[in-house]
Amino acid sequence: MIEVVVTGIGPLVANCADRHTLWTQLRAGASQLVLEPAPGAPGEQWPVGRLQGFDADRYLARFPRDHYARYHREQQVCLAAMAVALDDARLDPAACQRERVGIFDGTSRGGFDHWYERIRAEDHQPAHALYTRRELLTGTPGQAANLAACLLGVRGPVCTVNATCCSGAAAIGQACRELERGDLDVAIAGGHDVALSAPMYHMYREAGLLSQERVDARRAVRPYVEHSRNAFGEGAVMLVLETRAHAARRGATPLATIDGFRLGNNGAHPLHVDARGARASALIGDVLTRAEVPRADVGFVVGHGNGVEQSDRSELAYLRAVFAERAPEVPLISVKPVYGHLFGASSALNVAAAILMLHHGWIVPTANAPAAAPGALDHAAGGGRRCAAPAGLAVSYGLGGHNAVTLVSAAGAA
Repeated sequence: MIEVVVTGIGPLVANCADRHTLWTQLRAGASQLVLEPAPGAPGEQWPVGRLQGFDADRYLARFPRDHYARYHREQQVCLAAMAVALDDARLDPAACQRERVGIFDGTSRGGFDHWYERIRAEDHQPAHALYTRRELLTGTPGQAANLAACLLGVRGPVCTVNATCCSGAAAIGQACRELERGDLDVAIAGGHDVALSAPMYHMYREAGLLSQERVDARRAVRPYVEHSRNAFGEGAVMLVLETRAHAARRGATPLATIDGFRLGNNGAHPLHVDARGARASALIGDVLTRAEVPRADVGFVVGHGNGVEQSDRSELAYLRAVFAERAPEVPLISVKPVYGHLFGASSALNVAAAILMLHHGWIVPTANAPAAAPGALDHAAGGGRRCAAPAGLAVSYGLGGHNAVTLVSAAGAA
């Protein structure tokens, strides 16, 4: 089996634009959420993790400006995260065999805000002025990955995955399979979403899925115990993945290895979550069995942790099902209290958090979680702690019944 290693992480989320800041904020459990006026709801506030002051020139100046300046903000954010990841990996795609480099992007609502604004503008401009050659270039679904390939000169497989909130993890999993088969040497993979417009706010509010916190945005997401419901964020999280042999040839230091991935569905109601966590526990068991990793080697799970009661209880159930009497010793972590729910990018953030915990040998806390009672499940409340375990899991749920499981191991453990 060809080993897949992670050599770079490119986070572009609220108040964070590099791997070291990401780790500092996760380790401290420092929420980056703020209260701001709710879109399309005068007088209402909502907690959100916003990319304030994003400037594409800061990240994309290596490319001709008249190329990327035509792209809309969502695409620029995605491209910027890829650039940050490549810099973190100290990798120039031009130095690689370009036919053996791929791009795999995951997005749940890619293009949503762009088309919403264009359609709204129809009241003020004729259609022929709004829908031009530019919209053909930038408005087609999946164009963030395609445009990145054009800028980077990538000639391997380039695709966009939509598996709702599991999209980023699914893109990473697909990239790993291409690398494991020997079809690629390098892949840039992860997820992005910036859909924070009025329709998103109204849909989730009407469905009763938004946090009601209106005093302290940092306490907006309280998963697993208090079931606060969602607060959203925007951004992108990208990884540079390589075969271990390719990374060794260029002298790169792996952060971790990705040893397994499964994507499944509950096959039931698209809006309901399996209360027993049966599908997630089966996928976890399958991933561990295929990778020949004992359950005793798993030191933590970075869970979906969106604060919605159905999801929270399902996750608590799969943790007990998978680890049995050992379940209280395996922390179930959520990083959504720090950056909010990033839609399709959220599952990529979970994978990145698992990588960093193994790389640093430290379990980050679940912000806003109360201390665990004796015998109860643990969420590393009140601060993190050292972790010597050789492996960890990242698990995500998605609207439509999706379940994604990624197995990450310490770089020297394979």
